[in-house]
Amino acid sequence: MEIPENRLIDKIRRFADRSRDVLRGIGDDGAVIKLSQGSYVFVQDAMVEHVHFKFSFTNPYDVGKKAVYVNISDVLSMGALPLYFLVTIGITPALTSKDIGRLYHGMRQAAREFGAIMIGGDTTESKSDFFIDVSMIGKLVTKTYLGRDRAKEGDLIAVTGSLGESAYGLHLLLEGKPTKGMSTFLKRYASPKPPYPVWKEIVKHDITRAMMDISDGLLIDLGRMMAESKKGAVIHLEKLPIPPLLRKKNKEVLALSGGEDYQLLFTFPKSRLKKIQGMIQQGYPISIIGEVKQGKDVTVLSQGKVYEAPEKGYEHFGNSR
Repeated sequence: MEIPENRLIDKIRRFADRSRDVLRGIGDDGAVIKLSQGSYVFVQDAMVEHVHFKFSFTNPYDVGKKAVYVNISDVLSMGALPLYFLVTIGITPALTSKDIGRLYHGMRQAAREFGAIMIGGDTTESKSDFFIDVSMIGKLVTKTYLGRDRAKEGDLIAVTGSLGESAYGLHLLLEGKPTKGMSTFLKRYASPKPPYPVWKEIVKHDITRAMMDISDGLLIDLGRMMAESKKGAVIHLEKLPIPPLLRKKNKEVLALSGGEDYQLLFTFPKSRLKKIQGMIQQGYPISIIGEVKQGKDVTVLSQGKVYEAPEKGYEHFGNSR
């Protein structure tokens, strides 16, 4: 396609009719709908063979887990807990019934970790590449949804966990590098479990109004948040939670643009800084990496000087890598 994903989504928005029951529609990790019983989050995420994964690098069990994890990540990012989900799969001739059984076993394992229940879906034939498409619903547990459009000037920017682990795991597999002692990176690539414990603390203490997961890379995803919030951002390379091995190998760029870590990216007012610092002292993996500013776009500083990243992240159709 001749245009990148972000521009395509802007075009698609024009076809979405308005409703007073839709609290948040296209442009976020999920849609938020107000019903008589409360507010619910609807998300949908697909994975396609040779685009999101290769069976030469992974297996049906981990593909199933990952497909559920990435949807749960979107639900959590909106401030909700997952409830139910539907699954559609396109089965290729290369897959056996045993493979499909392992796929669903992985989905069930991931779902049980978060209390989500599969309630149906569809199966179809695919002549070439396998695909899996999950649609999930969750119930909002925060006072208001946690949206990309709610970052405020002066907010501090934070992330959970480490960045670049998944991308480096994929790098090892693509390059055929020795994988001994690299389980952290390989596991983050194969089955990126959302950081539920730290999410619960963030929600419990009402830290943020703006949150999303990091799926396509920190730079491109933070840029999406700032675009929705009509703000700009400054982040500091030295403050990013980059694994020491990546710094040693001069692969810091993977933390900026690698993607698929599915860590949480959020902003919070400075009035909540002491609470965040207390959480960090308790061992919760949170790093404060920058600040929301007036203007637009994301500026990266390295030791006070502007750093131009060679890559921004992954974008379908007009890939910016």
